[in-house]
Amino acid sequence: MRYFTIVMIFPCLLAAIEQGPETRRQEVIRAVTQEVLLDVVVRDHKGRLIRDLRPEEIEVYDDGVRQKLTSFRLVTGSDVAGLGSEAPSSPKRLDPMRHLRLVSLVYEGLDNEARRLARGASMDFLKDTLEQNLYVAVFVIGERLHVLQPFTNDLVQLRKAVERATTSPYPQFVAEAQAIRKQLEAMEAEGGAATEAVSTNIPGRGRSDTGGIAGASTSAIMAQMTLNMLNFEETLTRAQQSRSSLFSLVSLVKEQVALPGRKTVIYFTRGLEVPENTIELLKSTISAANRSGVSVYGVDARGLTLDAQNSSSTSMLRSAANASQRQQTVEGASVTPEQVRVFDTGMSSIHANTQQALGNLSVSTGGFLVANTNDFREPLQHVHEELLTYYEASYMPQITEYDGKFHRLSVKVNRPDTRVQSRSGYFALPANQDSLFTYEFPLLRALSLSPPPGDLSYYTGAVRLGQQGGKTRYSLVIEVPLKELKVTEEKDKRRYRTRFSFLVLLKDREGQIVERFSRDFPFEVPSDRLQEFSKRSFLQAYYVTLPPGRYTLESAIMDQEGEKTGIRRVSLMVLAPRPGIGISSISLVRRTDPGTAEPDPEDSFRFQNSRIVPTLENQVQFAPERGFSFYFVVYPSSTDSSKPQLLMELSKDGTPIGTARPDLPAANERSEIPYVASFPMANLQPGQYELRAVVRQGASSSEEKTVFTINP
Repeated sequence: MRYFTIVMIFPCLLAAIEQGPETRRQEVIRAVTQEVLLDVVVRDHKGRLIRDLRPEEIEVYDDGVRQKLTSFRLVTGSDVAGLGSEAPSSPKRLDPMRHLRLVSLVYEGLDNEARRLARGASMDFLKDTLEQNLYVAVFVIGERLHVLQPFTNDLVQLRKAVERATTSPYPQFVAEAQAIRKQLEAMEAEGGAATEAVSTNIPGRGRSDTGGIAGASTSAIMAQMTLNMLNFEETLTRAQQSRSSLFSLVSLVKEQVALPGRKTVIYFTRGLEVPENTIELLKSTISAANRSGVSVYGVDARGLTLDAQNSSSTSMLRSAANASQRQQTVEGASVTPEQVRVFDTGMSSIHANTQQALGNLSVSTGGFLVANTNDFREPLQHVHEELLTYYEASYMPQITEYDGKFHRLSVKVNRPDTRVQSRSGYFALPANQDSLFTYEFPLLRALSLSPPPGDLSYYTGAVRLGQQGGKTRYSLVIEVPLKELKVTEEKDKRRYRTRFSFLVLLKDREGQIVERFSRDFPFEVPSDRLQEFSKRSFLQAYYVTLPPGRYTLESAIMDQEGEKTGIRRVSLMVLAPRPGIGISSISLVRRTDPGTAEPDPEDSFRFQNSRIVPTLENQVQFAPERGFSFYFVVYPSSTDSSKPQLLMELSKDGTPIGTARPDLPAANERSEIPYVASFPMANLQPGQYELRAVVRQGASSSEEKTVFTINP
């Protein structure tokens, strides 16, 4: 049975793009049209590859409009064309930036029997000499993504890496992966500027000007790509370790957009766990793979299992798989409605068991699920065949505005009894606004609207912290009053649901993105807790360390249930660090939460055995029997042994109404002094106030102010 590579991006993903708050707003993103490159597989009615198609026999349609092809050719495993020769008899040279085939062997969560099966299948895949332009890498997912062998065609090294991945205990390959990472960093440094790879907005494409970097070190480029995978994954898994499987996979596939060619992930695992709160992350993983032109082939390494799976959900997945297979094997090039619903059908079975989630990931990215068998040789032979023979067609799409719209593709062959398979579409986004997660598409669109939407109120800001090596550490904070969100009642479940997404971009003076953060949060609220839920605020903080300069903090937030969107832009001036004692920004305390058993050592809002939850609202409600608190951190000078001193001054309407000189405690293990200053409200009246804090140590001093309001 022959399987075909197909990228499926279906209406459930498209819906996120179409959720704009107001269609009357005009998009302002415009960019130079970028080339679309398609991989096309064509077979006759008996399943045999057709290798003699002429350009006039193929038609490519982009959103129903026929496109003029700029190139069309057959690519085979032995094809090394691309740079041209002086004479027809001269040997053709390999253009490594045009003809790469990449295979990522990934192993996760295998028991002894699964390791044995995965090792045998991998060794069989690597038993023959690899083609000149076929590179394989070996990764292991434990608590995070680790590389045991960077991309290479050295079979000896690859077999050793597979052996280690399927026999070594977890701590051993963690240490090995750290050593390999240092080697990659050195290799990347040697490559220098020549290794820069720029991704485009078209799925599966790398840099279009491949001739300009054809002479660069391919090894250095792939080293940089692999490092990007590890670095990006590290950032994501720090946010939530329990999602390491999907974070690792999305990091792995995302960075492969930097290089063109055929790209495949063979994922050996015992199933993929996808709880309800990670459904959007699974969709984002699928979307990232589709945009990068990567097909995932999930291998359930448990082998032949006799226990029955959930019968109804198995039937649903089988329906999706059969629809996908018929799309690959039946005569004719058309796509039936059932085949179009493959993604939706697969998603409906997501919660049933881990094998079905793995199958959904595979089918939706153009791969197929290998399961319930102890013989992996034939399916892996199919994967290898996919890497070696296909047509390559390219055209310039007629795009004048990159508005995030989904462009559906279709390929037809004017020859009887043929069937065609290719990618099904792409999202029209400019190269410098590429998105990783599906929920980011409408947020990127919102940031480009003029005038910007302002339907949703929230707060965002930057809390200045300490100094680190000539730079300043900040906490970028976004705060959302939950009362602003629409909740939808689910009466049968006696609960309410709501969901919002946000995107934060930190840009430098030239408008280049320095840092980027985004999250998607679905909430389920029991009916008897709705009132309490509406009184609370959601707060998320990200830490960055910035050199001196002027920055802009851009953020977008979308209420998915209420279809409301908000935009905020805040200027940030980072000054050069000064010697001597320092003080952070002063934050009004919303509440204090109990500390965790294993607190994050990087969390600057830890205070004793608790964690401070600040608020950007800077307003408190007048209540004589209550008080309010502020939080800040003092950073003593390491070169001065004298004791730091603190002076606090409270003013109302510019007139001082009280001062205090409390003693500061000793510095903690990080040489910092976290401090909470509490004030009673009994002797105060509603109005606007200013709190000024001055710290001194020897001859050095530093001060910080904040303005707040006591509402009547």
